[in-house]
Amino acid sequence: MYWRYRHTALTLCTLAFASTMLARLVISPVVPDITGRFDVSTGAVGLALSGMWAAYALTQFPSGILGDRFGERRVILAAVGVTAVASLTLALAPTYPAFAVLTAALGAGAGLHYSVATAFLTKEFDDIGRAIGVHVSGGPFAGLVAPIVATAVAVRYGWRAAIAVGSAVALPV
Repeated sequence: MYWRYRHTALTLCTLAFASTMLARLVISPVVPDITGRFDVSTGAVGLALSGMWAAYALTQFPSGILGDRFGERRVILAAVGVTAVASLTLALAPTYPAFAVLTAALGAGAGLHYSVATAFLTKEFDDIGRAIGVHVSGGPFAGLVAPIVATAVAVRYGWRAAIAVGSAVALPV
């Protein structure tokens, strides 16, 4: 087997999906620190996280339209870029309302990725099932790694650094 462009595209799409998932999942392990910093309830942080997942869900459909209009690669790059910026600014949020808005922005940016990347990969591969299977594996891998990394970073450097891990992972991708 020769390494081809499509293998690079699959690798990068998988890493992009992993980075968008990791950026969302590093928040949960540090909820106690967030509630303490902003002096809010876990319910308030849960509401912000619900807003993030709602924004993620609501951007799935428009991402396909944007991919058709501007091209899949551009939308994939935008998704990872918005994820990186939102994750970094979320780590710097000065107040709970800013935290809640930036959490939703993170979800919206991350939500742009999956549908468009799937469409992109179906054009590159004949064996679509294998390609999509590899691509989707980025999410569960992030789910495995995110809590461990977030906890380790938070213990050493604080909750803001743990959330900034999402940006640190998304930027190189």
